[in-house]
Amino acid sequence: MKITIRRWLAVLILVAVGICAAGGADDLLAIEYYNRGVDLAYEGKYDEALISIDRALEENAHFTLALVTKAGILNALGRYPEAIDAADQALALDPGQAAAWNNKAFALNQQDRYAEGLAAADTAVSLDPDLVEGWVNKGSSLIGLSRYEEALAASNEALALDPGSAEAEKNREIASRARLPSSTATAVPVAWTVAAVILAGALLAGEKIRKRE
Repeated sequence: MKITIRRWLAVLILVAVGICAAGGADDLLAIEYYNRGVDLAYEGKYDEALISIDRALEENAHFTLALVTKAGILNALGRYPEAIDAADQALALDPGQAAAWNNKAFALNQQDRYAEGLAAADTAVSLDPDLVEGWVNKGSSLIGLSRYEEALAASNEALALDPGSAEAEKNREIASRARLPSSTATAVPVAWTVAAVILAGALLAGEKIRKRE
């Protein structure tokens, strides 16, 4: 089942109705740039979206939601070290941002830093156990570490939350094959799990912020 880009962009709603992020969302110009960035990301115009998100951060460097979104856009662009840096900046402001931990996990996995990716994914799902993409990223990390039984369990958690997750299903398939004694699939590239949808696990905030009247 093919997952649309819009679904990945909008998969996590970080409460946009009247949001007042600490030190961040009150600035109306920053919100305008942020909302424009989200619109551009929806359209697949990631380079332009990044410019707009950066403008939002110029207006308010403590705009945590914009940093989370920036990490997601950078992941979509394949700029993983920068995505990690953006996620870390968001976490310095709010260590409880599950989406930031998840974006970081995705970027770490893409650099084959699976142990670090697993730690980040574990934190993401501990903060938000219903975060499907956190379980997907955890499964990907565990596959990279050849811990297939645990990867299978993580994939099943993701599928229990979202039976239509193509990435979780792919992880489950890889883990199931790799754990068989006769399997020759002992080193399946984790990148296969995100081949169908480049934004798998690369969460963006996705929800525009409404300005307070």
